[in-house]
Amino acid sequence: MSSYPRTLFYLIDLLCNEKCSKCEHWKYKSQKSVNDTSFLISFINDIDDLKELVFVGGEPLIYKNFILEIIKGISPDIKSTIITNGVLADKDFIKALINSNTHIVFSIDTLDKEFWKYVRGQDTYERVFENFNFAVNNLNPTQLSVQSVLALETLKHVKEVGSWLESIGIYHSIQDYVSGGFGGSWTELKTKRIHSDAKCQAHKYNMSIMPNGDIFTCFQQPMIANCEKPLGNINIDSFSSIINTEYFHKVIQKMKTCDLPCKVLKCNIE
Repeated sequence: MSSYPRTLFYLIDLLCNEKCSKCEHWKYKSQKSVNDTSFLISFINDIDDLKELVFVGGEPLIYKNFILEIIKGISPDIKSTIITNGVLADKDFIKALINSNTHIVFSIDTLDKEFWKYVRGQDTYERVFENFNFAVNNLNPTQLSVQSVLALETLKHVKEVGSWLESIGIYHSIQDYVSGGFGGSWTELKTKRIHSDAKCQAHKYNMSIMPNGDIFTCFQQPMIANCEKPLGNINIDSFSSIINTEYFHKVIQKMKTCDLPCKVLKCNIE
């Protein structure tokens, strides 16, 4: 599997600074135990065909300096993508991304100030849009996009977000709401944007790092029978030692027939 992985997802922590109704990550305390950026950078640079490093949370920008160290240390050929609620994506952080191979994804599910409070659990509307507008005015358009989560509660709001973004020339990505693994209170739509018969492609492309350094193919790998244990841990294992084990190849084979509901998430689609 010389082309594996294409995308490395790094869940820095479940810790979050918002209280979104679509998930329960904000209820968790910090689980982060990866602190050595040099070892992490070395691991990433050893993946020959890696195209993209994706920082997710929780809220990854709680560790913005940690992220910037990693971005500066990895190969410039690897695109870094940061998915953020936007609260901490301030002017100094945006300035640090100028001219870098970095893409920042703001999570915006509504333009309505009152409904925002229901979505986020806090009144952070003005702060997020101040940060977003600064990003629009200072980053290359290819470095910026918005992701919205589509659920019964956000149906009309997501359409409004899309129309607004089209008017200012910013790419809009829409993700189906999936309650499994997130624990939110939103309502899944019966009809998904990704057809339920689609085959998950995570086994071909994805590798994921957890807050404690455990490495899996995808974040839901432990839900697959006989694939519960991690492939290794970023704090002690090299990339080559992980992909050359019998267990790794067993997990990949099992994932080829995986039919968990999370297959409709964009990270699992070819």
